[in-house]
Amino acid sequence: MKTIKNSIVLLLILVLASCSSDDNGNTPVVSPPPVATLSSINPISGPKTTIVTINGNNFGEDISKVQVFFNEKEGTTQSVNNNQIRAIVPARAFTGLVTLSINGTTLTGPEFTYTVTEVDVSTIAGSTQGYTDGAGTVAQFNNPTGITVDADGNLYVVDIQNHKIRKITAQGVVSTLAGNTRGNADGTGSMAQFNFPTGIAIDTEGNLYVADTWNHAIRKITPQGIVSTIAGSAPGFADGTGTMAQFNFPHGLVTDTLGNIFVADSGNDKIRKITPQGVVSTIAGSTTGYADGTGGMAQFNFPTGIAIDKNDTLYIVERGNNKVRKITPQGVVSTFAGNTSGFADGNGTAAQFNSPTGIIVDTAGVIYVADNGNDKIRKITPQGVVTTLVGSTSGFADGTAVSAQFNSPFDVTIDTDNHLYVSDSSNDKIRKITQE
Repeated sequence: MKTIKNSIVLLLILVLASCSSDDNGNTPVVSPPPVATLSSINPISGPKTTIVTINGNNFGEDISKVQVFFNEKEGTTQSVNNNQIRAIVPARAFTGLVTLSINGTTLTGPEFTYTVTEVDVSTIAGSTQGYTDGAGTVAQFNNPTGITVDADGNLYVVDIQNHKIRKITAQGVVSTLAGNTRGNADGTGSMAQFNFPTGIAIDTEGNLYVADTWNHAIRKITPQGIVSTIAGSAPGFADGTGTMAQFNFPHGLVTDTLGNIFVADSGNDKIRKITPQGVVSTIAGSTTGYADGTGGMAQFNFPTGIAIDKNDTLYIVERGNNKVRKITPQGVVSTFAGNTSGFADGNGTAAQFNSPTGIIVDTAGVIYVADNGNDKIRKITPQGVVTTLVGSTSGFADGTAVSAQFNSPFDVTIDTDNHLYVSDSSNDKIRKITQE
């Protein structure tokens, strides 16, 4: 009996000693895994299939737990060790940040500048001049001008001579969204009328906005096809609300994320703004001419196309001055590229355009211009370096960058996969540009 009591006492002593040890903080502590860090990449630019070395620490050794993304497009992870990852740049990644996912943790690295090595032009819709709905080359247009694209890849085209707004699905099927014979009428679908409309833009809700040029008005088309007039009336110049405002042959327009509409008011040589409440104001421009400056100190000569970047900076192409102008959110106007009429690649004002009409900016800040008079699509880097993306002599031909031909391309837009679409006006076709 005494032996049993002694055993119990000994056990209690051991338990208390163990608790005392825990209380004194002597319990073994499991260290967290070391934190991964990304320090550099090499090289920082290149085309598809470039092998990029990513340097850092604590990457581990398990390749299955590592993902590498170039501008949010996943590359192929080739090898991994604790301090280095090698990955292959995927096709069509384009310029953007390199990011890593390691065991569910995301690391952001520097920007990788993607070099395009292949450019191909194809025709997705249109044939001879006329008016016909249908798929691909069965469809007909009559001098298509403005073009935009929605989040689902549907294209919307202003068919100026047919006074209609056409829709092209991602599968290439063309239909008429709105418009009938030439005139001025609000209504649904074919009950509405336009008068030589030119430009088109889309907002985040899927509403379309049309520069109804010869009606000197800005029209709205809902996703249900209901057409209404949101601003403008008789030709002239007046700020104000709705139809109290006046425009003079408006051409291009673009929307921002807040629902504001910016209009290239070509005949007035001004850039106008329309708020979601329909209030029209003038943000830049005065009399016809050429001058950089703030607001009304600046001068334009028949501005036609207008685009906006992620920083709410506007870019304008001027048919009269053969230039690309820039307007900051504070209203400061400067010349971004272009000089006298002609054709020359180069940096900034060393470059030349010939009656440019359309413009778009991609998510990386690269600008594309429909150089109407030169029958080419031009590319401008964020640093202002102008090159020729596609186009040679006037004509019609699909193919590579140097063999493709356009005839008075009017406008250009870009989808979420970085495909470009061009309204090839005098060819009465819609063209697609794929870059790799």
